[in-house]
Amino acid sequence: VNGLRTLGVDLADVAGVAHGTTTATNALIERDGAKTAFLTTAGFRDTLEVRRTNRQELYDGQWFPPLPLVPRRNRIEIHERLMWDGQVARALDEDEIRDVAETLRVRDIEAVAVCFLHAYQHPKHEVRVKEILKEELPGVYITASHEVSQEFREFERGSTVAANAFVGPKVQSYITNLQLAVGQAGLTADVAIMQSNGGVCTPAEASTTPVRLARSGPAGGAMALQRLSELTGIGELVGVDIGGTSADVSLVVDGHPRWASPLLVEWGMPLLFPSVDVVSIGAGGGSIAWIDDAGVMHMGPQSAGAAPGPAAYGRGGERATSTDAHVVLGRVSPTRFMEGHLPLDAGKARDAIQREVAEPLELETAEAAEGMLRVLDNAMIQAVRFVTVEKGYDPRDFVLVGLGGGGPLHAVALARELGMNRAIVPLNPGVLSAWGMLTVDMVQDRSRTLLKRRKAIDTTELSNVLAALRADILEAFSRQEVSADRIEWDYVLDLQYYGQVFSMAVPLGGPLGQGRGADDIRVSEEGVLSVPLGVEAEGLVTESALEAAVELFHHEHEREYGHSDREQEVQVVHGRVFGRVAVQKPALITEQDQGADPSDALVGTREVVFDGSVHEAAVFDRLALQAGNRISGPAVIDEMTSTTALPPGSYATVDEYGNLLIDTGV
Repeated sequence: VNGLRTLGVDLADVAGVAHGTTTATNALIERDGAKTAFLTTAGFRDTLEVRRTNRQELYDGQWFPPLPLVPRRNRIEIHERLMWDGQVARALDEDEIRDVAETLRVRDIEAVAVCFLHAYQHPKHEVRVKEILKEELPGVYITASHEVSQEFREFERGSTVAANAFVGPKVQSYITNLQLAVGQAGLTADVAIMQSNGGVCTPAEASTTPVRLARSGPAGGAMALQRLSELTGIGELVGVDIGGTSADVSLVVDGHPRWASPLLVEWGMPLLFPSVDVVSIGAGGGSIAWIDDAGVMHMGPQSAGAAPGPAAYGRGGERATSTDAHVVLGRVSPTRFMEGHLPLDAGKARDAIQREVAEPLELETAEAAEGMLRVLDNAMIQAVRFVTVEKGYDPRDFVLVGLGGGGPLHAVALARELGMNRAIVPLNPGVLSAWGMLTVDMVQDRSRTLLKRRKAIDTTELSNVLAALRADILEAFSRQEVSADRIEWDYVLDLQYYGQVFSMAVPLGGPLGQGRGADDIRVSEEGVLSVPLGVEAEGLVTESALEAAVELFHHEHEREYGHSDREQEVQVVHGRVFGRVAVQKPALITEQDQGADPSDALVGTREVVFDGSVHEAAVFDRLALQAGNRISGPAVIDEMTSTTALPPGSYATVDEYGNLLIDTGV
């Protein structure tokens, strides 16, 4: 709200606001959510604690798994049981549920997650328990697993609904306060909330399943990459979005961001939602340098944050951070940082690095500062390799994009280490995630477990499942006052070789896979299917479309894992449906004036250290550059939200949209 007011514009004239938030993410990671209870089938009380048997740090004897969101005393067994086929093995005792509700009331429980065995297919016990709890516990946030996921795997489904309950009250309160505050500030336009799946929704819809906002902020950066791909015509991009605390790495392949399901917030906390595939590590401008007992330097994941911040901020921070290293090396100007709105203290930055790093390691101050950045770069290089090499992609086939306040400072160094000969720094990189949120569509997604072998799958059955998921999405869009004729559809199957544990998502070709709704399904004015699904959906999925999906699975398995087996039987694990509604996208980037000579943007020179040598680097004002300008390193390019570092041997050319297209010199 302060940001909107600072703009100095009449908010009544604003056409819309897109908002990304870390409220859900922070609540999960910091364990700062509601006091939650978890009701589950008798015998499954410890599912959230046991999790999967693999561990994050295989060889670390001092590693301890993160605590579950719900402590054991608040995980309560309910004596009920529905079998996989819906048969009642043990009937629900409603008096038991009311007794449990009284216990939860005494314990001041703020949210309740209900997760029963096989509820993803047969939810009637969950439905009734939720009805009773809402009667007995007014004002308590109640959520059931079948509402948030219709996929199998007891632990993952339990983790998802527990997280939804844990963040539910906080996110709902946040969204309510947001709407109230922007209204009081004079905004009359709609607010769109960024979701993890790369689309936006209304605030009311975000409140129904708040855990879907777990990647709300980083998803904006990944979607901005997609728009950047359209502008530049470059289909393969790796985005490194470096903020104050973390670096978020994402991938665009053939012009589209990769997505993943489940979303893994941290070890032992999967969420059964498709999300834009973003890998986050603790590497940012506030990452603190520290020396371990063996005398080895590390960077982060601890961060100085914004307050007190790096030592150079002069706000009480005394630890050496990566921002301090950039200041000491001359890459960030103490007087031009944020166009002078936040002056930096180079002396305090130098003192912190000398005390915390240089003296313990017996190094010169500049040498220690460069070492700090190399350690930080190495962590980010590993993250880039994780989303490229480990997924079957060669990073040399991609262009690296420096995003966030810190990305442009590291872009060339990272690209060189990865053997990438090109990099891009977009205009206003520090706010590119926010720009990305204004370029995305409204998106709803649904999924359901099938677990059928290819030879046993019935195309009519598959059509019915996808049509039912589509109907659920139509209902969600109807709540958001979106007419059915505006929706475009994408259909996806999760496939695996029979006997495998994990699956791969591939788009379904044929009638359902062209990004449009099938004509065979008629929709009423109310946005619901007008005839029974079994009749209406019959024949939508053809054998040829299914075979095309299976063939694509073999191809993708070969690319990602290095082998495939067309003789091995394929199993359909999940069916997924995505509904997309295009929204009006503002023309945020305009073509730049043309000019070959960048001298009008030259504001002076300053000493900058690259690779152990001091260089007299040219300093340019980013906003004064014109399309066609070419700048050779060593140079730095300053702007409000970031600084771009061009080491010797690299050069940048400004394109017609103001992007810096960098030849890294590799």
